[in-house]
Amino acid sequence: MRNLFYTGLFAGLFSCAMFSACSQEEKNAPLPDLPKVELPKGLAGLYVGRLPCDNCKARMVRMEIAEDSSVSVVETVIVDTAKADSLKGRFSQVEGKVVVALDNGAKWNFQVGNSGALSLLTGTGEVYRDENGMPADLIRIINKPKVEGEKP
Repeated sequence: MRNLFYTGLFAGLFSCAMFSACSQEEKNAPLPDLPKVELPKGLAGLYVGRLPCDNCKARMVRMEIAEDSSVSVVETVIVDTAKADSLKGRFSQVEGKVVVALDNGAKWNFQVGNSGALSLLTGTGEVYRDENGMPADLIRIINKPKVEGEKP
């Protein structure tokens, strides 16, 4: 019984020593060089994020901006259930701001951030921030997700 105890204790200590040696080796290893990420020029692309809403729990937006100034938006509003709308519109750049005018009459003003994200602006031209101080951003998706059946 005593031999079994010492064998188990030795096996446990040996395992701990092996794991700690591996983690020490990994901590000292240099990190590989990562390729530099370059943002595509222009505004055309796919943007996703959460925008504020008054009478709902969440308002998720997927906006695709095309090079011909057209905009396609899928907006999902969650109250007690989720309701998705597909909207079309146009965008323009006015005094460094991106103005999106949708066919349903809605108008959104954005500021382009350093990372390529679009930050929603308030009526006074300030970046909208929620109660936690976080901006309402639509993040630019660099690599457009593949759609089943779509050719690369």
